[in-house]
Amino acid sequence: MNININQNKDTIAAIATTPGYSGIGIIRISGTLTYNVTKKILGLIPKNRKASYLPFKYKNNIIDYGIAIFFNHPNSFTGEDMLELHCHGGPVILNTLLQYIISLPSIRIANPGEFSMRAFLNKKIDLVQAESIIDLINSNSLEFSKKLINVFEGNFSYKIKKLIGTIDNLYSHIEAMINFPDDQLEQLSNDTIISTLDNVISIVNKLNKQVTNNIILRDGIKIVIIGRPNVGKSSLFNALIGCNNAIVTSSPGTTRDVLRYYINLDGITINISDTAGIHNTNNFIEKIGIKHSLKEIKTANHILLVVDSTICEIKKLNHIYNNFIKIVNNIPITIIRNKADLSHENISINKLEKYHVITISAKLKKGLDLIFNHIKDLYIKNNYEFNNVNKHRYFSILNNVILHLRRGKENYLYCDILLEELKYIKYYLDSIIGNVYDNKLLDKIFSKFCIGK
Repeated sequence: MNININQNKDTIAAIATTPGYSGIGIIRISGTLTYNVTKKILGLIPKNRKASYLPFKYKNNIIDYGIAIFFNHPNSFTGEDMLELHCHGGPVILNTLLQYIISLPSIRIANPGEFSMRAFLNKKIDLVQAESIIDLINSNSLEFSKKLINVFEGNFSYKIKKLIGTIDNLYSHIEAMINFPDDQLEQLSNDTIISTLDNVISIVNKLNKQVTNNIILRDGIKIVIIGRPNVGKSSLFNALIGCNNAIVTSSPGTTRDVLRYYINLDGITINISDTAGIHNTNNFIEKIGIKHSLKEIKTANHILLVVDSTICEIKKLNHIYNNFIKIVNNIPITIIRNKADLSHENISINKLEKYHVITISAKLKKGLDLIFNHIKDLYIKNNYEFNNVNKHRYFSILNNVILHLRRGKENYLYCDILLEELKYIKYYLDSIIGNVYDNKLLDKIFSKFCIGK
């Protein structure tokens, strides 16, 4: 989708509900000609923002009865005149009505996300709130959905706007001190400037942690199970997901490809992968499986390295950990000592140097709670740093804000340099909420939306 801001003057229509057969289907219309469309379909203009049960007309023939809601601008989602038609959800009714609507002069089908884009362009929502809509639609986590409602209500944006106000005040005060040195202006002390910058840095760091936590909630936690053949990786995988998806036999090398399964842990999505055993082999098929395992590892947020407690001594764990941490490129590892039912070790969790060791019996499903609680402690309670978090737009921008704040702090004695750094800081903060933007950014964001949203 290539966004043309001038198209914002068009009147648009779209089916806002999922295609197929359902009890209710919704058609949305927005724009300056919505009033005319409403008269054509309903024969009247319903009371503003009041649900009315009315006949829906197609070429003066009644095609359905349903609920119509007319929103007079600017009191609508898009900030324009809007009409919502709630009719029966059969494709024939919905498509017939939509085709009739777009056959009217100067009415066209909406682009993906165009209703939300108009809400942004008409300042009904900011860019943060717009992005929260698509995340809310795609959310597979209750906890993330709760966070998104908080974002949509403007709490994150409010904090950004407060920071912009702080930077604006600091900039204008310093600029006035430079331009009007002889006026009796209140002078900002060096301590006040540094204190202000330090306070903003602290707030931005907290916002970055909030973003990191939201990414964990949005994308889930990817856990990859690795280890040598026949240590019980697939048994652990089956025990964690609660069903027998992986084949378990006494023969080593049974798993030849990556198996994945999603589970829910206290509202957080956990994506668990079972991989082929990593070892030296001449078997062509096993080599392919190991190659897939190594590829899967690169996308992990955490690794469960499974060892056989009947043959792996405790004193060897440091050596095993140090060898694997090189292979997995410093992705956090927890060592799982499996087969406690055979080694007769106690089910337990212990901290050894840089990693934890959890002793379990996958066969008897003992110790699984220790693994789940360990994951919760790391990623949910402590907001553990997440892989690939820097791909998130806010995270990248906030890091740039921190960079220029630190540069400003380093050069606080040089007012011209400090003012230049404050300009950058304001620009980046403005870009988060959409005070500054380009069409490519809007295209990237709103093209992810479905038609009708």
